[in-house]
Amino acid sequence: MKKLLFLMFLMFLSCGQVDQEKPENLIEEEKMADLIFELALFDASKAFVMKGETTRIGLDSESFYKYHNIDSTKFALSNAYYAKQPKAYLRIISAAKKKFEDFEKRVQESQNEKIVIDSIGNKLSPKIIMDE
Repeated sequence: MKKLLFLMFLMFLSCGQVDQEKPENLIEEEKMADLIFELALFDASKAFVMKGETTRIGLDSESFYKYHNIDSTKFALSNAYYAKQPKAYLRIISAAKKKFEDFEKRVQESQNEKIVIDSIGNKLSPKIIMDE
């Protein structure tokens, strides 16, 4: 994730503000931030192996694009356009980074959550274990 953000930041620095026509199907800045965040998670998940398993999770990019009703060309054209618009691209990357930080915080919080289950397997109430 950090490598992806770093590479995009380098692309940002190497580009100046250039007047360029917007592609017909330009992806909105907010959605681009969502896509960049999710692609970073998607990329990280390729190396994930569940405990006790030996095979990796098999996710493919086509299902990712299909889920978002876009194709790789639309994403690539939008990304290239924004890469030539440094202020817009910085907003997008900053929003993606914020989403990643929020996600990381939620993961940390969920790791600290303790769920109490009664003798017949009913979930009673979640309790947060506080660090002292």
